[in-house]
This record gives sequence, C-alpha cells and structure tokens, in this order.
Amino acid sequence: MTEQAVTTLRALLGHMGIEAEVKGSEAEDHVLLDVTGPETGLVIGKKGATLDAIQFLVNKILATEALHAGVSEASRKPVYVDAEGYRQRRAESLLELAHKLAAKAMKTKRPVAVDPMSPADRRVMHVALANTPGLTTRSEGEGAQRRLMIIPDPNFDFGPQEDHGE
Repeated sequence: MTEQAVTTLRALLGHMGIEAEVKGSEAEDHVLLDVTGPETGLVIGKKGATLDAIQFLVNKILATEALHAGVSEASRKPVYVDAEGYRQRRAESLLELAHKLAAKAMKTKRPVAVDPMSPADRRVMHVALANTPGLTTRSEGEGAQRRLMIIPDPNFDFGPQEDHGE
C-alpha cells in the first residue's frame, strides 16, 4: 500500500507542477508520506491548508482504487502527508498557543476564542488542554469558521496567575 500511496502523491504533485521527492513509510495503523524539495512551501500552503487538501485527495484516490480492486475499507490504512516535518512543528506551535490562551482564560476568568482552524489543529488544542483543571474546550461555528473556545469554570480557584505580558 505504501508504494501505491507514494506513486499517487508523486502523480498528484506532478499535475500541480511541483517537483518534489516523496518517501513513504508504513506504521501499524497508518502510512506516512513525506515530501521534500525546494517547493515544499507550495505543498504546505497557508497554515497547512494545501497539505491537508493533498492528504484528503490522496486518501480519496486510494479509497476509490481500493473499492474498484475489491479491497475492503477495514483493511486500508489512512495516509498522512507531511512536508519536511511541518506537522510536528505546527503541533508544537499549537501546544504553545493553547497554553498561552489557557493562561489568559484563567487570568481573566473569561472564555477565549481561538481563530478558525482546521479540525486537526483544533483537535491538537483540545487534547493539549483536556486535563487542565477548571478549563473546558469546545468547538463552535460552522465550516471554515469553526473555532475553538477555551472556557474557564467561573467557580474554580486558579490561584495567582503569572503575567505573560498580555
């Protein structure tokens, strides 16, 4: 399956006019494709939007091919597409943002809205704050305007809060 995913992504990038190297690796529960080359910025796009779209397309193409080949959906693995470690760097910056905004919510005892972001990015922030006492998170809005809300419990004693220069 990895080789088929690599071939599919190379073809897609070729149709986009992007020269890049694609390497694939297979884990127990997914296939990871890593794109490298001088045009990876184009592959990533603004806040990873192009990367997400490419990943979606690769998975749809592979699902269609598998369906025509009679391969069951249960036996397929999801394909994740990354470009030069972008997803890890993005996750780290989202964790930092989540903790900064959580501190703001605790200090002001008011809900904090995060700018609209992809479902994957919202999930990173939900998970980062899931075990923070006195805080809850939820997603609000529709479609591309869906955003994460960080909501402090008004009855929770957060104690003295550090000033982060807000």
